[in-house]
Amino acid sequence: MERTLLLTGFESFLDVAVNPSGLVVRALDGERLGPRGPRLRGVELPVSFNRAPGALREAAAALGDGLAGIVSLGVHRGPEFRLEQRAGVRFESAQPDNDGVLGGSVTLEGLAERRPAADLVALRALLSAAGAGHTSLSNDAGGYLCERIFREGLEVGVEKGVTALFLHVPPLEYVPATHQAQIVHDWLAGWAR
Repeated sequence: MERTLLLTGFESFLDVAVNPSGLVVRALDGERLGPRGPRLRGVELPVSFNRAPGALREAAAALGDGLAGIVSLGVHRGPEFRLEQRAGVRFESAQPDNDGVLGGSVTLEGLAERRPAADLVALRALLSAAGAGHTSLSNDAGGYLCERIFREGLEVGVEKGVTALFLHVPPLEYVPATHQAQIVHDWLAGWAR
């Protein structure tokens, strides 16, 4: 059975008319990570607290036992590539999603936080080696859709026995989409070795 790494990004939202995370996952959909590495399945998610978690679960379920892992991307305001280290159950951003829902109205049960089962220090080094320039590790996934989807990815990862990660990418004014796609591809190829 072919192994496939699920790669998610987001559609446009608020004042982000072109979301680089969505551009990157569309560009990488179907790519293979090396001759024997997994294939990438890129899925653009809606910026919706109600719809995005189900879309992620549906995409993961479609891969069945071939699911090799989940890597979600989102855009943040800064210039660096930022690996997230934790996702909570409360989403306190004051910004509404594309459906007008505020995160504070979303209630999740379970552990107060989840963390990826991966060596994030090593993954950050791989990200730098892939040409990301400035990178960081973060304990604040933002309290918005990025944190909600990171949490869902971590939950699915536990259920399926695979690793789930979240990478915040910079706005296009800092790094063009084609360069971001190459960085993410090379980073994931390094991880898949």
